[in-house]
Amino acid sequence: MAVECKLLSTPLIGRIWEGRTPIARADEYLRYSVEHGIAEIAKKPDCLGVQYFRKLDGNVAQFRTVSFWRSIDEMQAMHTRRGGDPLRVAPLARDAEFLLELPEYVDIVEVHVNSFGSSNR
Repeated sequence: MAVECKLLSTPLIGRIWEGRTPIARADEYLRYSVEHGIAEIAKKPDCLGVQYFRKLDGNVAQFRTVSFWRSIDEMQAMHTRRGGDPLRVAPLARDAEFLLELPEYVDIVEVHVNSFGSSNR
């Protein structure tokens, strides 16, 4: 079945977080971050969806989270404090234990085509 690809009338916002762990802790961090991070992002009221990627590269595991939103303002849900900066990372409690660096900010991109499976939001 072919998937239809069309330009969105209004681009979505992609919020991209990236982090790295030692390869020896990759599986443990994957389980921890899905349970305590990815699942929580997916529950946010204005989150349209989330994808989580891992790349094993030598002695390092690279992780990338992409969450989808209608606007930057809706990303306020990423922070429990009202008025929090949606561009700042919302770290997990144990990130310092796992991550090689602690990123401070996320990257924001426009999403012009969203054609994953049969959904096209």
